[in-house]
Amino acid sequence: MTYLKLNTSDYKLLVFYFVLATLWDMARYYILDMALLQYLVNMPLFWVKTIILLFLFKYLITELLVKNKKYLLFFMLALASVILVGFGSLLLEFWSSGNPLTFSNMHPLLLFKSYYNSAVDIAIPLGLLMGKKYYENFIKVNQIEKEQRETELKLLRSQFDPHFLFNSLNTTDALIDTSPQKAKAYIARLAALYRHLIQTKDQEVVSLEEEIQLAENYFFLIKTRFGHSYEFKIPETNLPKDKYLPTGALQTVIENVVKHNKPTNDQIITTQITITEDNILVKNNISNTIETNHSSGSGLQNIKKRYLLLSDREVTIEEDNIYFTVSLPLLTLKE
Repeated sequence: MTYLKLNTSDYKLLVFYFVLATLWDMARYYILDMALLQYLVNMPLFWVKTIILLFLFKYLITELLVKNKKYLLFFMLALASVILVGFGSLLLEFWSSGNPLTFSNMHPLLLFKSYYNSAVDIAIPLGLLMGKKYYENFIKVNQIEKEQRETELKLLRSQFDPHFLFNSLNTTDALIDTSPQKAKAYIARLAALYRHLIQTKDQEVVSLEEEIQLAENYFFLIKTRFGHSYEFKIPETNLPKDKYLPTGALQTVIENVVKHNKPTNDQIITTQITITEDNILVKNNISNTIETNHSSGSGLQNIKKRYLLLSDREVTIEEDNIYFTVSLPLLTLKE
């Protein structure tokens, strides 16, 4: 249990508080012209009382609140601790003032005086410690969440379909025998694609221009492998400036088109890519083969999770009997 474990800075804070409290009491005793005995007794008594209560509360909070969630028992024991310590402190304070407390002048108000005597002294240092601990743990939790988010993003980015590389190598092998020039061009595009993946493996997002260039290399590989069975239409317009996508997001959507749609002799799978100021829309006609899986697939689920980790914007997917449309929000980096 590290939430209330005191560290060096906690002790420094307490020392600083006790120094200020001591100086304050020195001034108060001087102004009120109290007896020296009162100061010599009451000042160490204040230190001892406060330290005892601090460690009592540390134990009660850890054992009853944090570990066992026994709220009523915590309240009762904390109140009893404050009253008992306060009562003992009152006895010594009365003695140091020359008016020792006797059973004859004990009355119900003594209970409240005992509580007040300790509650005032423990409130400030306990509040300082709890506030400091809350802030430190808040920072620590945020750091852990950030590291976890970065780990999840790296894991998600690493999930590149191994079948794509396998199929690409088979295509290259076939082209070497039939068309060496096409094989060279194919290898060059494949190398460019993997070079980009390696260069951006540690990046959470890439620019829209880079992602479009990556997608165009992927288009070339698909067209070389499948001929005219797949068509990709992308507008030749000026791209929005300073817009970003999760690394490889557009390629993953294109992979999903190829994976889940098988062309036939009388059907070409056509994918239209539309770029706006806020989104990229990837819309393709759906294969009419019965065995084709029309589900969103693990690739799209991967992208959804990455968007949730990176921003508050969501990927939208629409599907009917004819078209399947994926909308990828464009991201803007915050300064």
